[in-house]
Amino acid sequence: MALLLALLCCYPLSLVIPPAWVWENGIVEDGDVIVLGLGCAWALAAWLRERPAPAALLARSVVPLWTILIGREMSWGAVLFAPDHMTVAGPVFTSHHLWYRPAVTPLLVLLFAWAAWSAWRCRLDRQLYGVLARGRFPWPALMVVLAAAVGSSCAESHLPACVASLQNQRFEELAELVGYIALVAVQARVLAQCRTTSPAAAATPARAG
Repeated sequence: MALLLALLCCYPLSLVIPPAWVWENGIVEDGDVIVLGLGCAWALAAWLRERPAPAALLARSVVPLWTILIGREMSWGAVLFAPDHMTVAGPVFTSHHLWYRPAVTPLLVLLFAWAAWSAWRCRLDRQLYGVLARGRFPWPALMVVLAAAVGSSCAESHLPACVASLQNQRFEELAELVGYIALVAVQARVLAQCRTTSPAAAATPARAG
């Protein structure tokens, strides 16, 4: 599987790429934002294209989550301004000095609430169960997402049993990028499968107004 191979290549690649590539606001983090933006655009397009089918509300429920991930990668917009200071690991951007920083937390709450409400409206549990029942859930891609998250956490020393050699910024950022790509793949597969709904799920469009 290409995604698994890409994840396995992250560590050897982290030994040879320039450190500047993985600095905050560097090439790899820019790639993160591009991948997340593609995932968000994909979900948004599916929402607009599939209405009023249940798959449209499923897509709408993940749009806020993509938005939150993009905001997190961009330090809530801090990367658009000059760095707070420089270190040996590159520039440091912080959102603490942004004039709109107090509004970020309430906005996150609203986005999570929107996602939860949309998931309830589309009966996300039934749609996912339908995909699982047909044996079409993208388990391999999801496993890559989880493995990338664990690898990234190891690289940040967030897990107590980490392998010492994994604790480097380059591996962390590369693993995160592969994880985001795998997350887009999971979304694509699930949305494609939800277009072929079961009779029980097909009865829900009346609620999708």
